[in-house]
Amino acid sequence: MELNRRQILKYAGLGLAMPAVSPLLAACSGGGAGSGDGSVKFEGWDYEAALVQQNLDNFTKTTNIKVDYTPITSAQYVQKVVAEFTGGGGPDALYVYDDSLAAWVDGDYLQPLDGLPGVDEVYAAIYPGNAAAMTYQGKRYGLPYYTDSNCLLYNSEILDKAGIKKPPASLEELEAQAVKIKEAGLLEYPIGVPAQLSDTWWAWVWALIFGSGGNMFDEQQAPIMNTTDTVVKDVFSWLQQAATKSKVIDPACLQLLAVPVDNAMKANRYAYTIGARYASRDYNDAAKSKAAGKIRLALVPSLDGKEHGTVSNTRLYALAKDTEVKDDAFKLLTYLGGLDANKQPYTAKFWFLQRGLGFAYKSMASDPEVTASLEKFADPKVYAHLGEIATPRNVLGVPWYTEFEIEMHKVVQGVLSNQVQPAAAVAGLAQTVETLKKKYN
Repeated sequence: MELNRRQILKYAGLGLAMPAVSPLLAACSGGGAGSGDGSVKFEGWDYEAALVQQNLDNFTKTTNIKVDYTPITSAQYVQKVVAEFTGGGGPDALYVYDDSLAAWVDGDYLQPLDGLPGVDEVYAAIYPGNAAAMTYQGKRYGLPYYTDSNCLLYNSEILDKAGIKKPPASLEELEAQAVKIKEAGLLEYPIGVPAQLSDTWWAWVWALIFGSGGNMFDEQQAPIMNTTDTVVKDVFSWLQQAATKSKVIDPACLQLLAVPVDNAMKANRYAYTIGARYASRDYNDAAKSKAAGKIRLALVPSLDGKEHGTVSNTRLYALAKDTEVKDDAFKLLTYLGGLDANKQPYTAKFWFLQRGLGFAYKSMASDPEVTASLEKFADPKVYAHLGEIATPRNVLGVPWYTEFEIEMHKVVQGVLSNQVQPAAAVAGLAQTVETLKKKYN
């Protein structure tokens, strides 16, 4: 099997072994070869797999198109999909992180959707930021799954018990409140964040940086975290202090992914976390959460206590470049991420009503059913304001972003465990960027 240069580099960057494929098998395999029975092979990370299957069953019922759905553990999703595409026999349609889009297009895994029915209409109906996140080198590669922005999520009851009247505006205030909760004997570690190594982005790190008006890169994707922007180092310094001196960040976070942190919030084991707005719906669901009715949203605390912003993301449905069932696969994409016969975003609304997932469609913001649902789990004004001040990462259009993100996780783990000092951390990240640029040029 012959691999192009981008695929070889991506395999190396993800720490994967090179696939051993016979010439005959390589000649027969494609990026998306279907399931062999004419069905659409569809893959995604394992978020709410039962609900995904329920929605897919409805698609099959209304179209008679069979879908072979495989949920993949989110922490290994990127690596497993890359392995499938590179080795042959990948999915026909799939979830894609905006983080991975540039690398996967350059790896010849995905095909553009320009010119396909309804795509122009979808892009005209969504927010510009989401459209930009699904566009690479002038071509459109996805239909929207969901979008969201990060916030501070806090347990109002725990704060009340500690005599705290309002959420923190600054990181210093967040630490002081957490110390107060700790000293009151309410929680040993009031702050929880998901800091186990994974191949997906750590939104909470970017939210803390953007929340203080900082960035890791300039608009030309040059690293600035070690030169003109001191925010990254200062945020890392705060993280290290909160983790190792005041000890208000749970050290177990180094072994926790997002779901265990969510479960801890629902069990009243943390007072604070940094996470997506949609988490508040799950946290406030009385059928699932002991903290129901207690979880509130707030702006991400900043170094100076002033409002600066937060980070947003876009998740999308995409079409494999070599799918042999393109027509049916695109009909699935349209059902999942597009507009139905009534020009309504059926699945986007399904996900918001079921789990509170943020939506890319502008029309949904004024949908009475959507607004009524939102009021049950979040302050609509705070929710809307977080969306207004959120911005995407400006480095997603480079093919080495995923590898940088993975290295950043290791560096932040070192900061949290006091193994790497903040100044060395930002210097190391800047050097990582230069190494990756050389690797990909």
